[in-house]
Amino acid sequence: MNHSLPAAILLLLLTFSACADQPAESQAPVAEPVIAASPDAQPVTSRPAAPQPDTQPAATSQPDPPDTQPDAPQSQPDDDSAESWLGRIESATSDITTLTAKLRYDRNQLLLGDEQRRFGTLVYQAGPPSKFQVHFNKKMVDGHWSQPDLYYTYDGRWLLKRDHENKTAVRYQLVSDDEEAGGEMALGEGPFPIPLNLKKDRVLARFDVAVVPVKEDDPKNSIHLNLTPKEGRDTDLTAIDLWFDRDSLLPVSVSTLDDSETQTIVRLTETESNAELPEQSFDTSLPTEPGWQTDENRIEEAEASQ
Repeated sequence: MNHSLPAAILLLLLTFSACADQPAESQAPVAEPVIAASPDAQPVTSRPAAPQPDTQPAATSQPDPPDTQPDAPQSQPDDDSAESWLGRIESATSDITTLTAKLRYDRNQLLLGDEQRRFGTLVYQAGPPSKFQVHFNKKMVDGHWSQPDLYYTYDGRWLLKRDHENKTAVRYQLVSDDEEAGGEMALGEGPFPIPLNLKKDRVLARFDVAVVPVKEDDPKNSIHLNLTPKEGRDTDLTAIDLWFDRDSLLPVSVSTLDDSETQTIVRLTETESNAELPEQSFDTSLPTEPGWQTDENRIEEAEASQ
């Protein structure tokens, strides 16, 4: 779903928040990490020991044991598989009710050499309906710094882009009026690629997922998952890379690449979950003060123009 938003700030959210391409399963609210989607369960760091054969010598006074074949050992699950990690991430984040973090957002047009970098904050509140707000207050374009005042706010149905620097505001309807508000944004949809409330089954239905070996420049103590859209999927993305902290299983970085060779990278720091939020507004109504230019894009209007 393309809403002509600047950048693939796309999947947190939260893959953590809003209209999925299929109905979300009825589960406890997840902050998927995600993120994600259930409170942080610790990843298994060792496999259960395989059953050991009886090494005690048989008593000489006892008759020889019957000649029977031992049971074949049962195969152990691969704890380092992508499917296993997705399941742990979903389980570990399902009890998250709120999530806050500092955010760095990079958008690089690789063919043209255009680079943008923004800094801001993320506030997420689990639902239903799930809500989030991203506030950018610092930007660098081609080496020049500025201090914009740009908000993206999602209330479970509407996504509002509110640019205080240029006095413009646009609302995008992501969930139709006849649908229940609050579905999580499917990974690869929306303006921000932040995997919150990640659902393993939904991810595996849309992507081929692989665990990527640790690289020197990976975030410290992270697990790296590469997602490739399955053939026939309607998306501009060609690849998504996710990094989660191995202990908390919260997302720490996301990278996406689309078919125009635009790369988006989101990095989260100082992440805190289940903290009490200050009085937080997720108001997505258009400003009514004089001097603002406003627009609204409803789902039926967007579909009719395609």
